[in-house]
Amino acid sequence: MQISRSRPGAAGQRGFTLGEVLTTLAVVGISLSLVVPSLSSVAASNLRAGAINELVATLHLARSEAITRNAAIVVCPSADGVTCARVGWESGWIRFVDRNGDYRADAGETLLGASPPIQGLRIRTEAFDQAFGYASTGRVAAPDGAQGGGDFTFCAGDDPGGSGAEAAVVVVSGLGLPVLASRRADGREPDCSLG
Repeated sequence: MQISRSRPGAAGQRGFTLGEVLTTLAVVGISLSLVVPSLSSVAASNLRAGAINELVATLHLARSEAITRNAAIVVCPSADGVTCARVGWESGWIRFVDRNGDYRADAGETLLGASPPIQGLRIRTEAFDQAFGYASTGRVAAPDGAQGGGDFTFCAGDDPGGSGAEAAVVVVSGLGLPVLASRRADGREPDCSLG
């Protein structure tokens, strides 16, 4: 019985040529250049959706707590997660029982929750720039005493002068119900260049 042994370099063994490797790398590079922008768009969309869900959940909770506790509940932007501040809503926000009606989280008032800052996104509002409140009836109340709705516009943080083409809007009715919309509460297009 004889065993046949093959020699190095025998027919049947073959590798890749330099041309084949470069062609493959070029095809992979082109494919990645098409996929990467799509992935960043998906990531930005997911960030915006997460922020919208967080704010809408906070508003639903605040409204429910106002009715259940028969007390005013305020949601305001907060940089430290404890007190209200004149910062963008993307800095985070808190929700608390506002016993004295001053729209500020004072000592002795119950803090009900805090949301962390959201990086890479801007949240703009004209109606609720200082705070957002629910009366014990569940209706919207603002610090200036006005009752009525408004909206929040969510914009990409890296496009401060943007047109709003990629903006998302949450409209809050006078009854206090937040809904996702394509236009602002007054019917205007979303504008990412606001404040």
